[in-house]
Amino acid sequence: MTILNLMFNSSRLLVASKGMCAKVVAITGSPGTGKSTLAIQLTDLGFQVRTIETIALEVEALSLQNGHQEIDTTKLGSWTHSGTETCVIDGHLSHYCSIDAVIVLRCNPKNLRHRLTNREGYGPEKIESNVEWELLGGVWSELIMLHPSKNVLELDTTDQGIEIQTVLDFLENSDLAESVEHSVENSIDWIRLNFAAESI
Repeated sequence: MTILNLMFNSSRLLVASKGMCAKVVAITGSPGTGKSTLAIQLTDLGFQVRTIETIALEVEALSLQNGHQEIDTTKLGSWTHSGTETCVIDGHLSHYCSIDAVIVLRCNPKNLRHRLTNREGYGPEKIESNVEWELLGGVWSELIMLHPSKNVLELDTTDQGIEIQTVLDFLENSDLAESVEHSVENSIDWIRLNFAAESI
């Protein structure tokens, strides 16, 4: 995929999005899986991207607990997108909003631990909590509860950058993707994959 083709395809998608019903797409996944990196790429391509923090502020879901900002996820569902173009929400709690589709980013727990070790504000306990959440595929348990019928795209960001064209295709034709409830059985299972790798 050349840069020229990518720019053409993204421009075509942006034009198309102006003529269709506005969609809200969540980018979710454990911290360190590449959500903000993808959000920056989409912003550079002209997409409207919101952070979960700004949305939480709008619905008064932010509070200060023990010196840290906490988000009341029960309030996020009250937020509505009033724009006419597709809106992408960046954040590991973005799937608590009212959405039309969701992109789930995953990363091998071993690699994720290394990424989080180099991230400011992440102590040993917080790192292990997030690594365990990724290992167990915790985001899928929330998706199956909150949005079983919404269409989903799962991407493994462990060893390579995100193939942006795959994301653009999903944003344009998310209705062609499988729903959460039909995708969960085939979602990435790090426990099974790690066991298989250690058995070779």
